[in-house]
Order: sequence, then structure tokens, then C-alpha cells
Amino acid sequence: AQAPAIESGAPGTCNMSFSPIISRHLVRRGVAKFLFVVDLSRLQALNVITKSVFDDGSTWFESASAALPTFKLCRDLFCTACRVQFMALLKTFLTAIVADGCEVPLGSIEDVRQMASLLKNAQRAAASHRARGGNIAHVAIGSLAFDAETIDAAFEETTSLENGQVGLDLCLGTSVTFPTATSRHRGAAPLCLHFAWQSGSLLVSARDDNKPSTSIEMPQDYHPIYRGLDDAPRSRKPLTVDVVSLSHALILNHRNFVVYTNSAWQAADSGIFTMRSPRQVACEALTRGVLCIMYVRDGMPEHSTNLAKALHLDRPQAVLASR
Repeated sequence: AQAPAIESGAPGTCNMSFSPIISRHLVRRGVAKFLFVVDLSRLQALNVITKSVFDDGSTWFESASAALPTFKLCRDLFCTACRVQFMALLKTFLTAIVADGCEVPLGSIEDVRQMASLLKNAQRAAASHRARGGNIAHVAIGSLAFDAETIDAAFEETTSLENGQVGLDLCLGTSVTFPTATSRHRGAAPLCLHFAWQSGSLLVSARDDNKPSTSIEMPQDYHPIYRGLDDAPRSRKPLTVDVVSLSHALILNHRNFVVYTNSAWQAADSGIFTMRSPRQVACEALTRGVLCIMYVRDGMPEHSTNLAKALHLDRPQAVLASR
């Protein structure tokens, strides 16, 4: 029911009606939070009151936050100037898989564009891989965080060797678990990517045997100088992995590197790592957690003549900033 208008002429009264204010409040607090964000633009056209309510940035922010519970959205994204751009990219985020325990901050429209571009390209590649008969094609947003006590030593270029073993500068990081394999393999164990740093190189182990990172061994034939293996475990099934960071402190861009399931640590043997800020700042970012887009698929990488190869970035490079 409408609130009655206060009649003019009475002492201490005015002729303003409170019904539009009450209606906007009820719609915003009682209805808008239950609406799916993609419906808001259609509801704006219903009448004058809903147009006013659904033009409010707070309403869009609350609805988008409910639709994307693993994302930490900035209210400024829903001002009139940015809202249209955000909504054009919303579908990419709605279909995204976010690793357990990972919160995805989006603080500016530039962050939104960058993440949406990387995520959409990976999602398209995964769909194409599945269409060609691939059994595994997972894309996820995850956060790579590493042990603060050993992160600095992990970036030293020299490694102590004793009895043919790599020194104690292995820095363990988080692991990212992907969902159970596609419908072709119902009941299969989830795939988990484990990460570590050693001598400035990113190490990865892909496992479906529930083995913890602390129990993964270094291969006997690992050579820190070359960041590689003499003899890969060919008996195990290969996976091709992309890991691309979204960070202002560093660039981590490893694409099309091969790991073997349930094997020892293996170096990400293609791509580039560079610090965009002083070393200490980059190390702190890695201990807090660096947001990454990860794409894993079964099989060996396809032949590619992309820009990275043209620039000779298909070989591991570590560009370390000064302390």
C-alpha cells in the first residue's frame, strides 16, 4: 500500500509524498538482492520507480556480488561509466571455476578486462580440445602462494649439490585441485597441481594419488643449470599446462609445458618469469598469493608458431630484478 501524502497547509507539514522513497527502499532491500544481475537491465524499463532503483550502483553491486560469491568486486565497477563494460564481460566470470579457498579481487575495469581476456581465451581453448576428443580440459582461477621462510633462497641462481642431490632451497607452494574429470571419466580422482620454486624456476607436479607436496621427490637427473630432465617418465600419461599470472609485481607466463601424472617435480620448461618491481616486493607478492589462470589438458602440446616462440620465449627465462 502507498504511504499517504501529507497534506499541505497543516502546521509543520509539506505536500511531499513518501511513497516513492518507501518503494525504492523496499525494492532495493527486499527484492533487488534476490534478482539475478543479468535481469536488472530489463527491470529498469518497467516504470519510473524501478528505473530509479535499478540505476543505482549499489543495487548492481549487491546483485553481482551474489552471482559471483568467490569474487571480491569493487563498487566503482558499477558506476554508470564502468557498468556497461563489466556486464559485457560478465558471462565469462559466471562460467569460471575458482579453486577452493581462492578469492578473486577485481578492483578496476582494467583488471576486469585483463582477467576476462585471459580467461575467455583459455575457456575457448578447452572447449576446442574437448571437441577434438580430449578427455581432460580444465580451466581454473587459482592463487599461487609460497612459503615465506624459503622464498628468498628459492630465487638464488646457485644451488648447492651434495651426493648428486639438489640443495635445500626448494620452496613449496600451494596446490590447486581441479574438478573431477569430464563425463567421459565419471568417478575419476580429482587432478591436483602442486607448485614449488627452486633456483628461480617454477616446478610443477600433477597428481591424482592424493600425495602431499612434502612427499614429492626431486628427480635424480634434475639439472638446475638447464632446468630440465634427462629422461622424462614416458610411461606416465602426459599433460600440457599453462600458468599465467595477473599481478602488478611480477609476470609469470608459462604455456605449453608438459608434466607427467604422478611423477617427481618437473620444471616449467617454457615461458618467462620476470619481476616488475624490486625483488623483495615480488617475493612478498608470492608469499601472499599471486592470482593465476591455469589451463590443463591431456596430451602433448600442439605445434605453435605464436609470438612467444617468435621472441624465443618458448625457453625458460628468469629475469630477476635487483634487490
